[in-house]
Amino acid sequence: TIRTNLRYVDVDNPARAVVITSSVPGEGKSTTACNLAIALGQAGSRVLLMEADLRRPKVADYLGVDGSVGLTDVLIGQVELDTAIVSWQRGLIDFLPAGAIPPNPSELLGSRQMSDLLALLGQRYDAIIIDAPPLLPVTDAAILATAADGAILVTRYGRTRREQVAEAADALRQVNVRLLGTVLNFAPTRRRGYGYTKY
Repeated sequence: TIRTNLRYVDVDNPARAVVITSSVPGEGKSTTACNLAIALGQAGSRVLLMEADLRRPKVADYLGVDGSVGLTDVLIGQVELDTAIVSWQRGLIDFLPAGAIPPNPSELLGSRQMSDLLALLGQRYDAIIIDAPPLLPVTDAAILATAADGAILVTRYGRTRREQVAEAADALRQVNVRLLGTVLNFAPTRRRGYGYTKY
């Protein structure tokens, strides 16, 4: 449903580059980013999944690919973009791993090189799904989201406090980032004994 709902967010200015973040670690943002990218790819979109959590990257492991060369190496000019991009599952999606973990993630993600890279990728792909660090421990995601078209906030049922979600959303608002929506992870499925299930 998140894939479908993205199509209806601001149809006059559709979100192409979307940052996936959370309030705190352990809420499932990386899994959500992977699933969203795969769903968009299955729907026929040209998709790039970017691993922009330059502190604790996990997406390469999830996808079972080598993540030692990637975004960081491209931003510092050490590797060409096309060399760093990995085609996954016979071209279902393209994947840009994090690469080498840098000493200054926030500076790299907020650099002119990063905004130029997103602009270039926006010409090549229908959707750019960006896995970013949590908002409350570090500023990386908020900085990165200013160069993207908006952010999706992932929160975990039964674990994340309302105050944390509110603080994370406020961190995005303070830098004028569009909050495109939220994802409630690990929510229990409840059976209802009456009709009108679509409601």
